[in-house]
Amino acid sequence: MRRYLIFGLLLAGGSVAGAEGWVRWNQQGYAPHQRKVALVMSDQPLTGQTWSIAGRTHELGESVLGAGPNSPSAFHYAVDFSFVEQPGVHELRVADLDAVAVVVSERPYAALANLPLQHLRMARSGTDTVLWRQASHPGDAATPLYVPEGNPSNGAWRAAESGRRVDVRGGWYDAGDHLKFTLTTAYTVYHLLLAHEIAPTIFTKVHSTSALPDILDEAKHGLDYLLKLWPDEDTFIVQVGDARDHNLGWRLPADDELDGTRPAMAALAQVPMFSTVAALAKGARTLAVFDEAAADRYAAAAVALFERARRSDTILTAFERDDVNDFYRDDSVNDQRALAALELAALTGEPRYEDDAVAHRPGRAEQVGWADWHWLAHRNLALAGNKWGAPAWWAEIFRYQTYARRQGQPWGQPTRYVWGSLTRWIGAANAGEAAAQLAGSHAERPALFDDMLDYVFGRNPWGASFLFDERLPNTLRHLYSPTAKLLERFPVGAFSAGPAGRRTHESMRRYFDVAPTDPFERFNTTTMVFYDNEHDFVCQEATIGGQADIVLMLALAAARTEVDR
Repeated sequence: MRRYLIFGLLLAGGSVAGAEGWVRWNQQGYAPHQRKVALVMSDQPLTGQTWSIAGRTHELGESVLGAGPNSPSAFHYAVDFSFVEQPGVHELRVADLDAVAVVVSERPYAALANLPLQHLRMARSGTDTVLWRQASHPGDAATPLYVPEGNPSNGAWRAAESGRRVDVRGGWYDAGDHLKFTLTTAYTVYHLLLAHEIAPTIFTKVHSTSALPDILDEAKHGLDYLLKLWPDEDTFIVQVGDARDHNLGWRLPADDELDGTRPAMAALAQVPMFSTVAALAKGARTLAVFDEAAADRYAAAAVALFERARRSDTILTAFERDDVNDFYRDDSVNDQRALAALELAALTGEPRYEDDAVAHRPGRAEQVGWADWHWLAHRNLALAGNKWGAPAWWAEIFRYQTYARRQGQPWGQPTRYVWGSLTRWIGAANAGEAAAQLAGSHAERPALFDDMLDYVFGRNPWGASFLFDERLPNTLRHLYSPTAKLLERFPVGAFSAGPAGRRTHESMRRYFDVAPTDPFERFNTTTMVFYDNEHDFVCQEATIGGQADIVLMLALAAARTEVDR
């Protein structure tokens, strides 16, 4: 039986004396004590008209905001129905607009916890434990080694003179292509482990081929790959595959003609090295109760790699420069170094690691993402009782809150539009919610988590759920995923990159086309755009880091429900 009642088509809107209007709300649903605020978009004023739910009727107040960079509608009305706490499906009616179904349930987000992990399993490389398709890239077991050509800051690479090959089989494809990156792999592993730490009971065993629940089985797949990336004292792999991948057209991973010839790029680069240490050290602590032998391997590698990364012959970062963009260039290392040191302090109990973290503590970040791990370091400092942790963590959160209250209205986005905006927004929201939960249930809770949780599941200009789930009334349907397209599979559990700045999006339009009649165009602005288009890799490409971000958000949402009981 379908879980939702659907009242009308979201994009069709409704009519109020010939005007158009749309109700935007969280389609996944709300916990009984969760804040519940829908937004009504309209091109005509609705002040004084009525709205009703659960037998209560109210009048719409003044519009909270007019048209602007985040929404093209002239009027926006907040409908606060937080008083509805009875589990069930409730009909929300606003003026003469199409009614919508509001779901209230005890654990609305725990039910989704394993979905993003399915997409990660589909993205696995070099293993037959992959979901839906054949094993791929066995040639990564003997991959030609490449080294920087000239100054590493140029982003150019050449084959190593030795002609050496290395085993880099495993890991995940980073996005819709077949490339693998150490930095985003470590980011993904760390976030999966943190999500399990925060809400272990919501993750079950569905697709796991080991004794582990899906989330730890997935994390272990990443950890085992990270172990391979430091085959000897002076070789560290930062990337597998190169820009040639983008020139061969759509193909399944198992049909990649580059298999066996694509490079393993090696450089003693501190950013990916310390990132790997953080993931391995946390993995060692987490897996110790499940697989002691594996945990010992992760711990030994983490300790040794940390010392290697500190040596003077290392460089800051390494990346590939392409015609379109630099692949995952990160020129700051203190966030990853401090986090790595703190995870080693927690693993070994040795104070010297905390001393190193304090000496290299990062400042406030301007966003959260694959290059910005600052709040995680601040969190670990706070957990260690260090005086620098909590103030720096809350200072960063305050920056996001301030932006959300000003530039982010009416939806409450915490940072600017970039390529991959949504994952960065929920990263900032996760930072705020994690701080509130650590402070205790009576602490003032940053509104940005509520706003971004609602944004993900439909309270956004397009009324769409950015997590691909056919059970939702208006889920996205057109992921940029050659694999899913060629397999003719709905990409269940994939998480969209979300809206992008129009300027960035337009700069990429030579690679894909979006029809002027696209139904989402109506809700775009001169500042930002979003399209549910299978060729639009700017808006609709799911990354492994984004998958881990939404997993952590679901864990925090589920943990909040437990805290508030």
